[in-house]
Amino acid sequence: PIQRPTHLLPQVQRTRLFDPKRFNDGLMLILSGLFRKCVVADNCALLANAAFSGSLGRPSLGVGLLGVYAFAWQIYADFSGYSDIARGSAQLLGFHFMVNFRQPYLATTLQDFWRRWHISLSTWLRDYLYIPLGGSRGSESRTYWNLMATMLLGGLWHGANWTFVAWGG
Repeated sequence: PIQRPTHLLPQVQRTRLFDPKRFNDGLMLILSGLFRKCVVADNCALLANAAFSGSLGRPSLGVGLLGVYAFAWQIYADFSGYSDIARGSAQLLGFHFMVNFRQPYLATTLQDFWRRWHISLSTWLRDYLYIPLGGSRGSESRTYWNLMATMLLGGLWHGANWTFVAWGG
């Protein structure tokens, strides 16, 4: 998770003491993150790859849906697993990192989904790109331009490749 200086720097500057409960909670975050990454995400990747490569037979609606759902769970388990491993590791050292995923697949709207998915990146993009570009102030076309520019740059954040720019778009 991306940590804001106002959240992280005070933690760096203060003396940290060993807290067995916090240490145990950090270990549990690491273990749950490893489980999501190594068991859920990696197995969903095998299933998604098999569905999309044709290894599960001729293309059909069922095979396509299986591949789509497996891939959706793969990326969620990968990202949220890595985030919890990072949060748990930080906690072992006496730092608190923000929650980065809040059950996004239980969202009721696309906007709700976006608020629950990769929270630290979404809020960073909003606060440091979208709002400085003008946010929703101004005309409707300017608002859409600000959203598009923010999303394209969010795509570049994930990788310097045209596929990531297209994903952002």
